[in-house]
Amino acid sequence: MTKMPETTTGWKTKSHQFALHGILKLAALLGALILFSGCNRGLRYQRTQVETPPAYKEMEGWKTAQPQDDTLRGKWWETFNEPQLNAFEEKVNVSNQNIASAAASFLAARALVKEARSQLFPTVTTNPSITVQRPPSSSGSGSSSKSSTGTFTDYTLPFDATWQPDLFGRIRNTVKAAAYGAQASAADLENTRLTVHAEVAADYFQLRGQDALKQLLDATVIAYQQSLDLTRALYETGIDSEEAVAQAETQLEATKAQDDNLGIQRAEFEHAIAMLTGQPASTFSIPIEPLKSNPPEIPVGVPSQLLERRPDIAAAE
Repeated sequence: MTKMPETTTGWKTKSHQFALHGILKLAALLGALILFSGCNRGLRYQRTQVETPPAYKEMEGWKTAQPQDDTLRGKWWETFNEPQLNAFEEKVNVSNQNIASAAASFLAARALVKEARSQLFPTVTTNPSITVQRPPSSSGSGSSSKSSTGTFTDYTLPFDATWQPDLFGRIRNTVKAAAYGAQASAADLENTRLTVHAEVAADYFQLRGQDALKQLLDATVIAYQQSLDLTRALYETGIDSEEAVAQAETQLEATKAQDDNLGIQRAEFEHAIAMLTGQPASTFSIPIEPLKSNPPEIPVGVPSQLLERRPDIAAAE
């Protein structure tokens, strides 16, 4: 009876030792995880500090630039009050292949961000299966009796779970790099849209300029034809010379050639608009109509504000 307390006391002492040893192991493990989680070997980007003056001595209103490379430009072409130009610009958003390619690149960049971020979480895989077995029937030798044990169905649901701790910051740095790439891709998308919309507007106004010049040359050809008829009449009456008739003919033919060349240049701008709007050039046509509206006034501060929207600077950074 005297040995029972000694045995119990010894068991309790060993139990406390095991518990303390387990707590120390757990604390050491947590400390190692915290220590390794801070060991981020990736290079940290630090923006270069540049001392800028508060203002230029030659100009008031100086301010620090704020990057706006991914800003939506809006329907800026509506300021020209050209309904046909507005219709072409709307087709660009849905039919231009350059914009579609840039949009697909942006979606791919966003998918890369999600893929990189998924590495921070555990991965669970499973391969369920159902197996149905029917044993072969057996019959005794020399008899007609048969026996069957029935059908067996086996359900299997195995799964495997894995997780890799981000001790040295590799996954976090990958997520940051993918996020920066997505931001640059978004800026490139908006820059592509701006470039295509601006090209459509430029080609449209070039085409309308050709229409106005065509109208002027058509009137000039009529005037030169009348001048040639008058010069010939004067030559037939002996008032004017044959040299004056030749000069009038040369002037008229040169103006006709210039008028025909305008038609070729107009067709080039028309085909360019067809390509940018995603339409076949063989069936695309724009009626001849010179510009009637005056261009809008351009504010003085627009060029400096446009510098804040350059996506190449943001992408390089």
